[in-house]
Amino acid sequence: MKLHKINSPVDLHTPAQRAFLSDGIENCEIYADGTAAADAPSPVTLSWESEKPGGFTVKVSENADLSDPLVFETDVCSLTVFNLRIGARCYWTVDGAPPETFVTADAPPRNLRIEGVMNARDLGGWKTVDGKRVKQGLVFRTSAFDCYSESERKMKDLVTPAGKTTLTDLLGIRTEIDLRRDHESEPGFPPDGKTESTLGEGVRYLRCPILLGPENYLNSVDSLRRLFSTLADPDNYPVAYHCAVGADRTGFVSYLLLALLGAGREDILRDYLFTNFSEQGFYRPPINRGYVVAIDETPGGALRDKVRRILTETIGIPGETLDRIVAFLTE
Repeated sequence: MKLHKINSPVDLHTPAQRAFLSDGIENCEIYADGTAAADAPSPVTLSWESEKPGGFTVKVSENADLSDPLVFETDVCSLTVFNLRIGARCYWTVDGAPPETFVTADAPPRNLRIEGVMNARDLGGWKTVDGKRVKQGLVFRTSAFDCYSESERKMKDLVTPAGKTTLTDLLGIRTEIDLRRDHESEPGFPPDGKTESTLGEGVRYLRCPILLGPENYLNSVDSLRRLFSTLADPDNYPVAYHCAVGADRTGFVSYLLLALLGAGREDILRDYLFTNFSEQGFYRPPINRGYVVAIDETPGGALRDKVRRILTETIGIPGETLDRIVAFLTE
């Protein structure tokens, strides 16, 4: 058995995604316009030589002793692996052969490939203004896992069985936060009374409907209090939150949370703009979002201070709650 070496760092972004990361945020439309599915990460390809005809077991782990590995079965001498963490050293082996290692590029965002779900990425990986980093593997933003069929008058899964496995087994989701409103007529929204997660009984389901408007935080005070209270409890993690396509309301919550954690304004806007790599209908620029303007006009110094002021003084979230979130989600 001979494992082929992999040159590091391994870029987990596609050429178009990588080009956008190297360009100004104002040029996102050059690379993605919201009408094509181009949001999946680039995979890591593992390959090896063997005289064995097939039936290989591949293990990939971030631990040198290969503990807690991802395990794959294949009959050919190669394997593509998705959804690895950015900036991580990985070890891999086939059928117990001496392991090889590689490092993934440290370039956020960590885009995710989840069957039946689009616009999915880890909120972690971004650096903060005080030299820390948002932890990976704890908070994920996605599109909806199901939609309401008017013709059939029932909820229908969008996420596939394989997608559910990715969410529950690989990402370990314990809480689903649904930002969609009740009684919405457009396709993709749930009916009033949905109480259980599409991902199964082991995942807590929480409704926090967000109303769009110039100042979203003024329209959704109760939901924001409930959402941030949930994020303050470590037992609820990992968390996935979504609206319909994971763009506007999901982008609003991501803006507040990343700003609270100390991410830079340009990085937060770049994270939002990655929505345009998904097939969600049309191009979405962040600058004309009403809440972006409203937050910019809020008295205070840095963006983090402005958002914290809004969350405490306007929304009424205790400062201690926000402190617990920041302490848990940054390192």
